[in-house]
Amino acid sequence: MKNSPLGLAVAAIICFTPLFGQAAAPAATSGGTLRDFFASHGFGGAPLQRRFGNHLFVSASIDGRRTGLLIDTGAPITLIDKSSAGTLGLSIKDTPVTAGGVFGKKWERYGVSKVNSIAMGNCTITNVPVALADESDLNYYSRLSHIDGLFGAREMVKFGMVIDCGRQQIYISPTGPNAGTSQQLAAFLAGRGFTRIPIRLTGNRHFDVPAAINGHATRLIVDTGATTTLLGKEIAVQSGIVPGTIGPGRLFSQTTDGRRVPISAGNAKELQIGDFRIPNAEVLMAPIDSAVIQSKSSGEANAGLLGEEHLSFNFAVIDLGGMAMYLRHAD
Repeated sequence: MKNSPLGLAVAAIICFTPLFGQAAAPAATSGGTLRDFFASHGFGGAPLQRRFGNHLFVSASIDGRRTGLLIDTGAPITLIDKSSAGTLGLSIKDTPVTAGGVFGKKWERYGVSKVNSIAMGNCTITNVPVALADESDLNYYSRLSHIDGLFGAREMVKFGMVIDCGRQQIYISPTGPNAGTSQQLAAFLAGRGFTRIPIRLTGNRHFDVPAAINGHATRLIVDTGATTTLLGKEIAVQSGIVPGTIGPGRLFSQTTDGRRVPISAGNAKELQIGDFRIPNAEVLMAPIDSAVIQSKSSGEANAGLLGEEHLSFNFAVIDLGGMAMYLRHAD
């Protein structure tokens, strides 16, 4: 794997905690809300919006200019659409590194740059290295008003971000990840019926979790940028899922050779994430690029993407500082 020039810059963060008001620490550990918990631990944060296509979207300011970003745990790095680079005043340095989609539908060289600041809610992250690539199709397929990029895994880990998918909020620590805070969060959520699932950061900088599909052990990439859970079709069929159809011609994937391959729907009798079981889980199936599922890696192979529909419906809280995800069933 080639070293990315994105690692050369050092980012920092400033949060102004009055966004949450004053909250006493005892309330966060006894009967308070998750918001109270993070306020008592000095976290800042920002509200998220759920847009058409089930994407989590945050209003942000990049170098003083209003922007929109997707919160995307499936993106290894923060990525800005090349079409927004001029508006944001970014200079682009070309690299030999390529970026591609989940179906391998396009592989293009991307450039790198650095933004002076990204402000979200009451937090401002400074000196942030970013990649730049053509993401114009994202607006088209998601039917979104224009978005300027994806906020990715690198910064999420660095600043100990926590994503509350169900209540549409992100929390950011001004001091970075803290093991003690993550332990207290685990206890706080356990007392509210959540199941903890460990997260692993893979060699290609994806977050994955242990999983089982109809009893067949595997792993899934945690992808808040995926509107629905998507499994590699071959793996899904081997796990006993019978492909169905979704309105002929309405949904398709596009492969590297330009073929349009229909996406199938199916139902897993049981989808297990760690020790958390989801019965009768609806999933989509399609040929996923081998580089995404790492089919040639015995240690890091996965079956596909755990998408936003199951994350939000099961109240996912994703602690990327503590490398753990928490799920619970609806009451």
